[in-house]
Amino acid sequence: MTMLARSTKLHHPLGITMETPLLVPSFSSKGFGFNKAGKSEIKDIFDFASGYLTDTMLISAYDLAYDNLNPIESSITEIIIVDSGGYEVSDFHDLSVVYRQSVQPNKWSLDQLQNTYDAWPNYIPAVFVSYDHPGQHLSLQDQIEAARSLFARYPRQLNTLLIKPETKDQQYVKISNVIANVDALRDFNIIGLTEKELGSSILKRMTNIAAIRFAMDDAGNKTPIHVYGSLDPITSVLYFLAGAEIFDGLTWLRFGYTDGLACYQYNYGAKKISVVKDDNFIKAKTIQENLSYLSELSIQMHKFLLDDHDFNMFKENAGLLRDSYYLLRTKNMRIT
Repeated sequence: MTMLARSTKLHHPLGITMETPLLVPSFSSKGFGFNKAGKSEIKDIFDFASGYLTDTMLISAYDLAYDNLNPIESSITEIIIVDSGGYEVSDFHDLSVVYRQSVQPNKWSLDQLQNTYDAWPNYIPAVFVSYDHPGQHLSLQDQIEAARSLFARYPRQLNTLLIKPETKDQQYVKISNVIANVDALRDFNIIGLTEKELGSSILKRMTNIAAIRFAMDDAGNKTPIHVYGSLDPITSVLYFLAGAEIFDGLTWLRFGYTDGLACYQYNYGAKKISVVKDDNFIKAKTIQENLSYLSELSIQMHKFLLDDHDFNMFKENAGLLRDSYYLLRTKNMRIT
């Protein structure tokens, strides 16, 4: 029997080492507005927030290709995850979205993704993510082969296989297929899955993460699991307890983190900042303080691993996390 929460050191070919668990602030033009000149709101947000980033961040190849972000010419963080753009061109929304906006994306193709990866400065450490597109539905074996072919072009960067549902009618990733192909997963540096496609409830998603983690461990594959779309004080830790190690999302731009929760931004501003401050000040201050919160949460996760798995490390959420973990244990008796 074993505790699934863990830490892994990933060594980048350019000499950088990153240690999980990682809480990764993400940027995407999807869900944010454009001004009259067609400039994405995310560009200004990124320019402001990048001054406070240190370890990792996630940006989209789509946003780089369409100038929604300025070109990356220097290492803003130690390692940058470059997502493949499938999120921006799909009608897919992560679970933190309050309302669904219609999506009218520009054209996006594998050739465009490769052009973006080809243009990436070879001196900036990155993690490149496999291509996905809402109009593309491939068997897992074909997803693996396509990712192998793509990443063979970039031996000086780390990579992530982002596993997607295999048919148009599938809402969730078929976990049994992932387990059946577990030996092939060792060809990648990171295995990615979106939170929304892991199952219909938090417990189901935890159970599925644990099942994949056990199968990979049994095969001698310690490759870390990245859950896309999960970056908040509760679910990130729950998935960490189930065996995932990397978490990203846009919640830190949409909400304020306080008292162990993700709070409506203007309630956060009223409670933690001031009711007299300008809205733009509230937004900027919330982003800055959210990054500090994520840094502290990361420290708590590392301390949890070092200090005999003491749930009290997580302060306000200790009881909830402990109870949820014990519930996960009832679903998989291999978990201690």
